[in-house]
Amino acid sequence: MSESNQLSVQNKNRESVLGYPVDLYNEAQALAEIETAWKNNRGLHVVTINAEMIVASQKDKSLDKIVRQADLIVPDGAGVVQALRLSGARVSRLPGIELADATLARAAALGEAVAFLGGRPEVMDKLLQVLPEKYPTLKIVAHQNGFFPAEDEGSVVEKISAAQPKLLLVALGVPRQEFFIARHAAKFKHTVVIGVGGSFDVWTGFVERAPEAYRNLNLEWFYRLKKEPWRFQRMAGSLPNFALQVLLSTAAKKLGLTKKK
Repeated sequence: MSESNQLSVQNKNRESVLGYPVDLYNEAQALAEIETAWKNNRGLHVVTINAEMIVASQKDKSLDKIVRQADLIVPDGAGVVQALRLSGARVSRLPGIELADATLARAAALGEAVAFLGGRPEVMDKLLQVLPEKYPTLKIVAHQNGFFPAEDEGSVVEKISAAQPKLLLVALGVPRQEFFIARHAAKFKHTVVIGVGGSFDVWTGFVERAPEAYRNLNLEWFYRLKKEPWRFQRMAGSLPNFALQVLLSTAAKKLGLTKKK
């Protein structure tokens, strides 16, 4: 979110996947980074990167810039984790939905103010019921569903910013949420901001998350595809593309055709 933030995280164990930076953080390390930002009253843009986001960024210079400039980029997707392992990195997957939930728990424990943006109206209504039940000390200071006219975006941002949240979860989907976060970074210089995709839908029970067995086998994407066939076209346009690029890149490195950074 700022130069000072980037300096604060410059010593992270950072690798790259197809040229995109990825921080090899587990949940505890990511939470420690977030807590440090809170203690120092700094903002932090957290990106939970996966194969689809990388391919989308390759096709969109604006998204590419946003992703690269994020303060903390954690390996959300199984494809990203496998690519890192092929390059020799020791890394485990850190699902964005789990990091966001853990961050909420920490915010509740520390009394940090929280705001939510995104989701359908009924999802937001339910979210405001279930999260306080799960975390009784959660301090929700602002909220707005994702269905508002474009001309109202400024007032929505002002409302949330005025509440001075220390944590803002944005559930507008990729890449809309990333563009939103980047457009309004100046308004959230002291806020940890995380794009959380469809997490609100899962937390409220409108969408079922993949069973643990699927997650352990890195097949959460397959379960989601079975439940939501409309995702096929998007996945088909990105996952094979990503896999092929990773395989070619790995082969080129092993053959000494590229310089290892």
